[in-house]
Amino acid sequence: MNTLEVRQKIATSTRILVKERMIGPFGHSSARVPETDLIAVLGHTHDDIKDLSQTVPDDVVVMDLDGGLIEGTLDPPGERFIHTEIYRARPDVGAVVHAHPMSCIAFSIAAVPIRPIWHLCTVFADGIPLYESSIQIDEIERGRAVTAALGDHRAILLKGHGVVVVGASIEEATVNAVSLERSARLQATVASLGAVREIPPKELNDESLTLGLTLHEYVEAQWDYWSLEANK
Repeated sequence: MNTLEVRQKIATSTRILVKERMIGPFGHSSARVPETDLIAVLGHTHDDIKDLSQTVPDDVVVMDLDGGLIEGTLDPPGERFIHTEIYRARPDVGAVVHAHPMSCIAFSIAAVPIRPIWHLCTVFADGIPLYESSIQIDEIERGRAVTAALGDHRAILLKGHGVVVVGASIEEATVNAVSLERSARLQATVASLGAVREIPPKELNDESLTLGLTLHEYVEAQWDYWSLEANK
């Protein structure tokens, strides 16, 4: 996959996240450029008040692991250090989504764990840590602090701020992020009705997906469907 193809996928991810009300005007996704130390990330579009539902590859920039612009006409996002520091520390991570979904933010404020109650969100069965600060992650030290709190998990809640979700690919990170917000919304509804009952560990496979559902199926089916929806 070349740089243009990565930028195209970031643009698609952005349109999906906008449609799901996960980002806009703030928030961004990124992915590694294969066989390089570079990162493709949604550029800083705030000055132009860009309609992110119309994001195209030219809105995506390429930066190095220090956050320096390598390719593109926009600046990298102010919170680029969320991305750079996670990539430094986690070679297993191929993509990062930083978003501001309301249900996840509510859980971060209440400090209530989002639990594995929905079969399409059991990838987070090992837990989701909480970063106890609402400050913008616009300094390297803050990016490192978020990365340390994330550890080897797939997501972290940022108190009163948003979420950071990672994946092996941009497709996986995007699907994980949307599924997490939907699960948070579902759990809030369930809590108003009665007891919140988790999916038991015996019904999960080694990837923390429910038995009978592979990670490939989980990611590809949703990515393909949401991509079509986002392009309408």
